[in-house]
Parts: sequence; C-alpha cells; structure tokens
Amino acid sequence: MKTLLRNVRIILAFFLILSIATLIGLVIQQRRSETHFRAVAGENKQILRERYRQAGKIISADGVILADSSSGERKYAADGAVAEALLQIVGDYTHNIVNTVESQLQGPLLGNRDNLIKQLELDVRGLGFHGDDVLLTVLASLSKRAYQQLGGHKGAVVLLNYETGDIIASVSSPSTSPTNVVKWQNIPDSALFNRALNGRFAPGSTFKVITAAAWMRSPAFDPNLEVHCQGDVPVVPSGAFENHSHANHGTVGLGEAFSQSCNIFFGQVGINTGPDLLEQEANTFGVGRPLGLPYLTATQSRIEFPRNDRPLLSWAAIGQPAGETVLTMSPLHLAMIAGGVANDGAMMTPHIVAALKDPLDAIYDRRSVTTQFKLPQEVVRPLDQLMSGVVTNGTGRQAAVRGHEIGGKTGTVQMTDDAGGETIYSLFIGYDKTPGYPYAIAVVVENKGYSAAQIAGNILANTSKIEP
Repeated sequence: MKTLLRNVRIILAFFLILSIATLIGLVIQQRRSETHFRAVAGENKQILRERYRQAGKIISADGVILADSSSGERKYAADGAVAEALLQIVGDYTHNIVNTVESQLQGPLLGNRDNLIKQLELDVRGLGFHGDDVLLTVLASLSKRAYQQLGGHKGAVVLLNYETGDIIASVSSPSTSPTNVVKWQNIPDSALFNRALNGRFAPGSTFKVITAAAWMRSPAFDPNLEVHCQGDVPVVPSGAFENHSHANHGTVGLGEAFSQSCNIFFGQVGINTGPDLLEQEANTFGVGRPLGLPYLTATQSRIEFPRNDRPLLSWAAIGQPAGETVLTMSPLHLAMIAGGVANDGAMMTPHIVAALKDPLDAIYDRRSVTTQFKLPQEVVRPLDQLMSGVVTNGTGRQAAVRGHEIGGKTGTVQMTDDAGGETIYSLFIGYDKTPGYPYAIAVVVENKGYSAAQIAGNILANTSKIEP
C-alpha cells in the first residue's frame, strides 16, 4: 500500500509539473505570436485591426475615454473635437502617426506583458488577451478649449502643472480626426506633426528670459545699466534693432526693457555677456539637453552661433536667429521654462502618461515627480518680478486673469522663406502663481493678427483649482 501511494504521488507530481510547463509554454507561444502580429502589422493593417479588438483603453485625467475597443472595434473619443485636439498625443491604431500613445505603448495596450507571473494569472482568469489601459495626465476639456483657441491656424499650446510636471493640455494645429488618419483621407498638410512636442520654433523675445538670467549672472552685470533705444537704429552695425515702427523706447533699464521687450537693450546686454556665458545659461535652462519626457519623444532645443560675430550675437540674444545662427525651441520646453521660474527654479520632468492599469484594475508604472533641470536661485526671484511686470504693465497685458497672479513673456518672430514670403509667429510663455493654480503655459501661433498672450489668458482663466 505504501508503495502504491508513493507511486500515485510521483504520478501526480509529474502531471503537475507537466501542466505547469505546458501553461508556461502557452504563455511563451502567446508572446511570440503577439510579436509576430506586431511585425506583420506594418504590412497588413487588417491583422492589426483584429488584434486591437481587445486592446486597452486610453483615458484622460478627467475620465474621458480617448480610445476604446469594448465593442470589438477600435474607436476614439465620442466628442469629435476632443478626438481632433488630442490626435497627435493619442494617435491611431494603424500607426500612421509614430510618436503617439497608440504607437509607443502598443505592447501594454495589446497585452504584451513582460511579467510572466502576471500573464499566468490573467490567463487563468480568462483575461490573458485583454490589453492594459493607459491613463493620461491631459484633461480632455482643456485640450479641446486650447485647440479651439488656435482658431485653425498653425500653432501649438502646452499647459502643464509646474509642481508635478503633468502635462494638462498638449495640442497642435492643424489636426484631423483619427478616423481620417486610419482611412488616410482628408488630412490637412502637416496635421500629423506634433508641433507641441517636436516643433522647432525660433523663440523670439521669450528667449530674453534666458538672456536676462545670463546677464544677471555675468561678471559684467551692472544693475544700473541703461541703453538708449532709437528703434530702427541697430545696437551695432548689422545687429539687432526694433522691427516695429512704433518701438522707440528711449532710455531704458532692465525692468522697462523686459516689460516692453526692447531689442536694443537685450542685444546690447547679450554682447556684454558674451557668447560663452549666454550659451552656458541656455544649457542651464535645458537647451541642448533631453527634456526627459517618458514614453514619447520630445525634440531637444538647439543654440549655435559664431563666437566672434557681435551682430549675430545680438540677434541670438533677442531670440531671433540670423545668418549662421541656429536657435530652436519646442512649446513643451518653453512651458517648462516658465514653470521653472514659478516653481522656485525647479523645472519638473514632464509627463503625459500618468500610469498603466491591467485588466484586474492593478495600477503600475505610476509617473514619478522629479526635477529635470534646476535654475540658479539668484535669478529666479528677479525673473519672476520681470515676468510679472510684462503682464501688469508690459506687452503681455492680454494674458492677465482677474484675481490671479500671472507672469509671462511675449515674443514675435518674423521668418522669410526662400521665395521671399514672410511668416510671423506670435509667442507667449507664462504661469499662474495663485495658490492652487500651479499652471505654466506656452503658446505659439502662426498669424500676425493673433495674440498668443490673449490665447494664454483665455486658457488660464478656465483652469480649475487643485486642492491640496
């Protein structure tokens, strides 16, 4: 009898081991099949469409479902305006847009998990082929409003929480519906390009925030320096000058020059500061360095200019590239800079993905609040005062919000194409320092009749208080 029982135990143990090995083999085969599906998907969209029948949801921070496969077919936000506003962030299941949640988080959305134990648990519960949900930081409501504020003109808006780095809105115009992208029809020129994260814009006078910081930290800094501005008379021959006929500021110091965005003053202090210190300060503000955005790709800002050319240095100091100068920044980076000034110098790592959630409602990969760049403490308070002055009595009055502490900096960029045509961009970067409203914003719009400051003010006026 003892021998029989022992043999039974051995047989049971053998079958248990065999069952576990078989289950593990099935999981491995499933993972291989998913990899094969993804490899084939680029050539056969029908296969990818079938695979997305059980894909996870993409959900905004205010609970709006931006992508869903509950009906067995991939569908996007029910509100067409929301779907269009967030197209370049959400993407499409055919992956015609690459730098999106649908594309870059395809693995979790399709249920391709690295954790075999978790996969075994889901298989046992019959959920093995269901994808994970992606929870975003963006608000559908504010994204829709931000997109509508651009009025159909080429441009971008980024609104973020400067205390956490959470991106509250990130929109790019023009855009179109995800359905049009899937069907590859009625797509406006450049509608698939994410200007907010990947745009390379000349910063114009918003760059004077960096020039002012470099000047204040320069050994040559003179707090009493005044420069006489005669408008169209350049600071040095072929150097920076005012491009508006009415911009004759007279004798100005740092405060008035910043609030009135005087090119002559900042062209001069750029020369006084020198190319090395100006570039070093730009690097401190994150120019030429990765922005740290997880999952998606954000384009690095660039600054390059000749070292021994005073006229080109004066143009670079006012944010207007000329000659061999290269100076580009993304709206995301511009918003981060404004947020850093408001947040006691801490430029937080930006986030669009808040967390992932598996079919058992377990949350994982939560975003962590970290500092990406740290601004020098000696310039933070003076910059805050300068930027507040822009909104209270300077060029950024249209960004003011009643009852709120708004600071910012305006910018205008004139670009000439090869055919001699002129394009004018209006820019604004700013922040709200009102308790409970930790918002920073960047607006870039291609239309000389539009005010980026007014757009920013309209958006900031519709933000909600964040309770502690």
